[in-house]
Amino acid sequence: MKQIGQILFIAGILFAFIAGIGFEHPWLPVGLLVFGVFVGLVNMVNVDTNNFLITGIALEVSASALKQFTFIGEAMSDVMIFVGGAILVVALRTLFSAALTDLWKTHE
Repeated sequence: MKQIGQILFIAGILFAFIAGIGFEHPWLPVGLLVFGVFVGLVNMVNVDTNNFLITGIALEVSASALKQFTFIGEAMSDVMIFVGGAILVVALRTLFSAALTDLWKTHE
């Protein structure tokens, strides 16, 4: 399952980049966000969520730095939408997991 999540994440980034260069549709950002959330849910089984979050944040920062270029900027904004959805799910899971762990420790 871990490999499927990684393959879906890479495929999503490639699709978002290619779609951002040559495809424009009003529902494309919504589709990328939904697919990003799905990839985040699939990647929730990964043990190393910190690595996923750090890599995703680094990708978001580098994509935002490239947004100023006309040709590549549109593609990078689509990549940011996809990665943002995946990061949101994994970050919320990590946050709730940490909060619940601390909550249960106080009641023991």
